[in-house]
Amino acid sequence: MTQKKINILINKEGIVFYTIYPLILNKRKLFDLGYEIKFYFNLSERILDCDILILVSKPTQKIIDKKNISTKNNNALLKYLSEIRSNVKKIIWFDNSDSSSVTNFEVMPYVDIYLKKQILVNKSLYNSNFYGGRIFTDFYHKKFKIVDKQPFENNFPLRKKYEHKLRLSWNIGLGNIHNSFSPFYSYLRYFFPFFIFKRYNDKFIEPKKIREIDFFFRGSIKYNRNTIKFHREKLLNDLKTKLCKKKFVSVIGRNVFYKKKISNFIKKAQGKLSNSEYLKIQNNSKISFSPFGWGELGARDYEIILGGSLLVKPRMDHMQTWPNIFIPNKTYVPLEWDFSNLEEIFDTYSKNHKLRNEIISCSQEAYKASISYGGMEKFCYWFLKQIQ
Repeated sequence: MTQKKINILINKEGIVFYTIYPLILNKRKLFDLGYEIKFYFNLSERILDCDILILVSKPTQKIIDKKNISTKNNNALLKYLSEIRSNVKKIIWFDNSDSSSVTNFEVMPYVDIYLKKQILVNKSLYNSNFYGGRIFTDFYHKKFKIVDKQPFENNFPLRKKYEHKLRLSWNIGLGNIHNSFSPFYSYLRYFFPFFIFKRYNDKFIEPKKIREIDFFFRGSIKYNRNTIKFHREKLLNDLKTKLCKKKFVSVIGRNVFYKKKISNFIKKAQGKLSNSEYLKIQNNSKISFSPFGWGELGARDYEIILGGSLLVKPRMDHMQTWPNIFIPNKTYVPLEWDFSNLEEIFDTYSKNHKLRNEIISCSQEAYKASISYGGMEKFCYWFLKQIQ
């Protein structure tokens, strides 16, 4: 069998390796299916010697901008794409931005396929100029009058004639996100990027395990855009305000609320935690909150599922992703963007242990299936389908 050659431009950033990890993991399987994959960290003539060239968005922009510091508005990028267009049979732009709404549709005239991790269900919304660049930041601007110091400017509408090029890739759940916040693993990934230390973290913790903490949320609110950090700040403040009055054991930021005696390890949450200490507290929580950040999905979502805690997350039915393990009220509990059902979540899932554990079990089964050997086979065929 003559292999088709796929060359992929990347860099060594962690978020990039979340994206390409299943390709590294399944390189042999894809070779057996007739596709040889090679990764490149720099632009060269060799990278153009292929049947399919995949340009991962953020690395490509950084590599090109480094060579053309004085250019603006992606002119250098578009110039490069225009120059190589006739040299490559198929060019695929792999948008690895965090959000379903942030795009690089200005590249559409120069590429054959545009892959994206999360896609808006209503594609006509890509013609909207979202305040803050995201559908949820636009919501907070309109609903709560949140204003950014510097407006986000990156609106390239999706023209109807290019809509067929937009295709769904896969989300970071297939990435090597286990120990993603560990300095040691970050070091290993940087110096040995293609070495597989461990396929996936398959140590799923039983939902019915005795857990001392009822509610848990700890996350950064240090974002330079008000429309991004507002959601996290409001969640933090609402949780503190409401849970401090209740009889639950709650760890919210560096605040620990309790009405009875608790273990000393929980009190540690009042200070700085190591990654292992954080996970110990996370894995001893019944219900955990994971808000949006720059995008909808994050590594913490999957850590919560692994740890056997109930994932509470802003509603995500505005977007498509693959594999879709996020099914409202079946694998996660959706928090309304205006926080209107927060009290309902407290009452329902703190009392109904059976329902809570059923949802956790479903989320673990879905995630486990996606990263299993069978899940990896599905990935290979999904990938090949999306690049045809």
